[in-house]
Amino acid sequence: MGAVCGLARKDRNVFTIMIVPHAETKVFTFRLSTIAFQFICYVLVCTFLFMIILARSYQTMLSNMWELQELRIVNREQREQIEQLVTEVGTLQQRMVILDELDKQVREMMELESFQPSGQPVASVSPIIPGPGSQDATIASVRGIGGGTYAATGGAVVSRTSIQEARDALEMLGQLYQEIGTRRQSLEEVRGAVSESLAYMSAKPSIWPAFGYVTSTYGYRRHPYGGSSEHHEGYDIAGRYGSPIVATADGTVVYAGWMGNYGNVVEIEHSYGWSTVYGHCSKLAVKVGDRVKRGQVVAFIGSTGRSTGPHVHYEVRIGGRTVNPRYYLWGPN
Repeated sequence: MGAVCGLARKDRNVFTIMIVPHAETKVFTFRLSTIAFQFICYVLVCTFLFMIILARSYQTMLSNMWELQELRIVNREQREQIEQLVTEVGTLQQRMVILDELDKQVREMMELESFQPSGQPVASVSPIIPGPGSQDATIASVRGIGGGTYAATGGAVVSRTSIQEARDALEMLGQLYQEIGTRRQSLEEVRGAVSESLAYMSAKPSIWPAFGYVTSTYGYRRHPYGGSSEHHEGYDIAGRYGSPIVATADGTVVYAGWMGNYGNVVEIEHSYGWSTVYGHCSKLAVKVGDRVKRGQVVAFIGSTGRSTGPHVHYEVRIGGRTVNPRYYLWGPN
């Protein structure tokens, strides 16, 4: 069932609107003034514009809701990362405490002075996990695509407590890095002391040069061939002919050959002023310039030179002067 609209103008200030149905029914007639007609047109235009603005706002709101959801996810991940960061800082701090204790123990063992670290002591970290209902929360705001600003009151919360924890953790990490640098200097000092001590111990004569029994000690004795007494400069250790003679400390062979009454001799120069001499050897196993280790075979027991039987004449020297080898003969023989 249709209708035909007609618009007639009676005068300048009045409009007549006629609605004529297709069927033979009554014709409807409306008379409007110009002002009323303009008002109706204005209302229709405003309604149309309002609908456009409403649709645009709805689209922007949907976009903001999606962005807000993304912000909530990111915010939750950031809170988890902050909590993990605080936990890691606490763990690192505990390890630093253990490292400090080990540093003290090593220094006591090495009889070193305590290392005085520079800077302020590191404070402890107490992780605080923020709750969802924290009163110290700042509501996150999201600026929409259309330029509007919407408050996210549904739960995308950035906790001030979490932010402060992150700042504290970063500050703590900076202090820990400084402490690590200090510990590194201390450990380098300890390492140098340990290295020096090991080098000293490896260069110090400390074992028996051969297996056997002592027939003559250091000091004055009656001359084995008769006559007046003489000062014996070392230890005579008698053993089976051809038994091995070993270096009593690390060093470098500075002499290997015949030396008068000493017969075949090996002389080893060690660090820190020590040197050792092995005389009356039957055969030599090293040559000048060889680097030897403690316990390495350098010669074999013999009776060369001025000797009354197979043995090794063993001398310990400090700065070129002989000392009593008794203080450097450790361990079983």
